[in-house]
Amino acid sequence: MANFSVAARTLIHLGAELITSDEVALNELIKNAFDAESARVRIDFRMGLSQAALDHLLLEARGQEGSAGIAAFRDDVVSQLKAAGNTSDGDAARASALVARVQAATNWPALVPILETVNSITVTDRGSGMDAEALESVFLQIGTASRLDAPTSSQLQRTILGNKGIGRLAMMRLGNRATVTSWTDPQAAHQIAFDWRDFEKTDRTLDEVPVEIVPVTPPHDGSSGTVIEIAALRGAWSKARVEGEFVGAFLRRLQNPFEDMTQQALFPIDVHYNGHDRIPIEGMKPVLSEHAQADLELIFDPDADNAADVVVTTTLTDHQRGIDPQTVRRTRDEVTHVAEATPEELKSIGPFTARLRWFNRDTLRTQTALHGTTREAKVELDLWSGGVAIYRDGFRVGFSGQSSGEDWLAIDSSALKRGGFAVNRIQTVGALEISRINNPNLIDRSNREGLIDSRQTQVVRTILVAFAIEELRRHVTHEGQEEKRVQLEEAAKSAPETIRDRIQQAEQGLAEIRAHVSGETKKTVKSITDNLHFIKAETKRFEEAVKQADVRREDILELAGVGTVMSGVLHELTRTTGHTRQLLQKLAKDESPTTRALLVKLDNEIKAINTRLRQLDPLTPSGRHRKEQFDLAALLETILSGYQARFERHEITPFFSISGQATITPFMVTMVRGFVSLAVENLITNSVYWLQRGLKAGATQREIHLELDPVSKTLSIWDNGPGIASADKERVFTAGFTLRPRGQGLGLFLAAEVATYHKAQLVLDSPDEDGRYRAFVLQLPKD
Repeated sequence: MANFSVAARTLIHLGAELITSDEVALNELIKNAFDAESARVRIDFRMGLSQAALDHLLLEARGQEGSAGIAAFRDDVVSQLKAAGNTSDGDAARASALVARVQAATNWPALVPILETVNSITVTDRGSGMDAEALESVFLQIGTASRLDAPTSSQLQRTILGNKGIGRLAMMRLGNRATVTSWTDPQAAHQIAFDWRDFEKTDRTLDEVPVEIVPVTPPHDGSSGTVIEIAALRGAWSKARVEGEFVGAFLRRLQNPFEDMTQQALFPIDVHYNGHDRIPIEGMKPVLSEHAQADLELIFDPDADNAADVVVTTTLTDHQRGIDPQTVRRTRDEVTHVAEATPEELKSIGPFTARLRWFNRDTLRTQTALHGTTREAKVELDLWSGGVAIYRDGFRVGFSGQSSGEDWLAIDSSALKRGGFAVNRIQTVGALEISRINNPNLIDRSNREGLIDSRQTQVVRTILVAFAIEELRRHVTHEGQEEKRVQLEEAAKSAPETIRDRIQQAEQGLAEIRAHVSGETKKTVKSITDNLHFIKAETKRFEEAVKQADVRREDILELAGVGTVMSGVLHELTRTTGHTRQLLQKLAKDESPTTRALLVKLDNEIKAINTRLRQLDPLTPSGRHRKEQFDLAALLETILSGYQARFERHEITPFFSISGQATITPFMVTMVRGFVSLAVENLITNSVYWLQRGLKAGATQREIHLELDPVSKTLSIWDNGPGIASADKERVFTAGFTLRPRGQGLGLFLAAEVATYHKAQLVLDSPDEDGRYRAFVLQLPKD
């Protein structure tokens, strides 16, 4: 039977691929100490010489054999070590021992390993340690499952951070040599010495590299613990790098800036450079935190049994305006809809919390200028900003949430799309706090640079964007009409070209159909062709309307009308061109009554499109902005007939009445006919969409109601769908607000704009008994 044979150098490749930076490598060693239940961990950077000077000495020494010239070289090394004076008084004994070892070397091969220890990194803990058996069966087994079955440590009840068994590969990232000393009994420590260069030889398999476990004296007085010393360093660790990059940037950001979010106490990390005092690891400094504009906290708890149960709660605090915190609660039904997920998928994620802290850099500059702290505050914001960092049990996952790293929530791209660029990564400090225990399906990538892109990760991303980032963005900035005008203009300009393509496809299909049908059926085909010609002509007229529109409110509404009708026509034409292909396939086989019926249905659908185009005729250049007296009841009947095919398709029953009576009589108003059509179409389209999502409790069929009231001069439109949450009562009319997965948030905004243009109002009526809003009331002009 054959078996895999693993080349020794594979271990080197694994370390290089999975441990992507020196900082991440040290973090892996820190987490190992944490999991070993050490009360704290100590990292000593001992740099006897600058790395450049040491590399120069090693280059010279490695090229020598025997002992010729070694005395003068030794004296030079000792002279440089003493001149550098890099050790504190507390580390003087170690420095003296190093000098003694250099002076005792009698040949070049013996001196090189000593020189490689001049600069070293030592990670020391007082945790549970390992005996000789554990060193062999656990530490030397790559990918060990020793921690998979233990979610928490036995004594301190910490959540175990490691679960892949690859953290030990971090040593080879930092240096070519390492010694691991560990003990569970102060009388019986054991040590393994690694030279990773032994694993680089191409002719060796992994089991051919000897690893010896030898008994030694414990290096400190703890009853148990582990000490890892890394030598022959691969990188230069100057004091500036340790204080600035490792401590000042990486370790500060290793901890969640919002301490109250994590249930696990911060892990004390003591960093020393050449034996000097501990380098402090600060949280977010008050010079920045005191000037936050807004905080938003999101709490996700998917443990819900009913569709109406709350699973997402967001609380927004505006520090500048001093108003009461705004709390919004989202039901399971709302969240599953927005995230396009099932309740089971939500539960598979587990509970989590997230927080966003937003800073306006211009305001920050103004506020800090009064105290002379502008530069300090900017440096602090540059460090902490970068979007939403992921913290698992209090430790940051890789470099997530860093402005120079991966924009895993696409905060910047969405901000760019929306123009204002107010809520972006350079102004946002964020944290997502997850746990190994609560969120087992949110898994770190093997290289520790983020989360594996699973279904659960995708849903978390959607929840954070839709209910946290967008919520904050809506509070921070209200997008102007100018930006919306540009979007509408783009939609209105792009749709006609697409429509022409659809018509061309339909005409080609009709030409082939005409060649295969009888004379009677050809009449229906001709009717379809004539209506397509009408649509083509109307499309041209709409293009002219777009070209002549300017930036006033009337023109925004006009463009919206054009965009709305083009979108609707495109939707219907997509269906009809699909029908022509189906008919062509059927007619190639036979001309049965069923096939002829499909052709008649196609003719009716295209006539419905023409009906919608005709009732929006006032939006064309000849009729733009002209208020006129017209019969609103007749217009509403026309609009409803234009939706007839769509209603039938979605099994929706429309009801139209005047003062509760089904008998329709003229109802005269003086308004812009096309604008009224725009508002009503958007309200109906909104109802059609949400009715497909679900029904009000107890309802059995989908209904849309339109009612005119001559006394109060109002038009009410309501449905029996899921309704609108009280938290969204005001914001539904805000440009850009939407709970549709791919919505633009324009429909109700534009309907409200129509009312404003006519010095009227569009409001939500009183909520139903379940607290949700389902009825819109358009207050018509009194004159």
